[in-house]
Amino acid sequence: MSEQTRLLIIQTSGIETPERIPAAFFIASTAAAMDMDATVIFTVNGATIVEKHAAERTTVKEGGATVQTFLDQAVAAGVKLMVCHQSLDLHDLEPDNLIDDVEEIVGAAALLDMTLDADVVLTF
Repeated sequence: MSEQTRLLIIQTSGIETPERIPAAFFIASTAAAMDMDATVIFTVNGATIVEKHAAERTTVKEGGATVQTFLDQAVAAGVKLMVCHQSLDLHDLEPDNLIDDVEEIVGAAALLDMTLDADVVLTF
């Protein structure tokens, strides 16, 4: 039996640049649908995406779908969501301020381990 291909997406862009958000979710959702192990880790400004209610309030373009729509599709497809601890500090966010879909808060060492273990690493 072959091992699953692991995709790691490092999301550094946050709600201040909403046009940079959907691609990460589209690719991660597609990877999960292709039976890949897909993870998105939110770091730097990306942490602002997983703050409670932020994705609900943010649209990619006026009159378009909210970021929450893309996030929900990714989670439904089986994409794992993680956030960088240091990025929470950067944005004065506490774990209680994050959406429930965040599975884990990780530090720099864990992020480096994930990049070494992944077959594919993309950054948005």
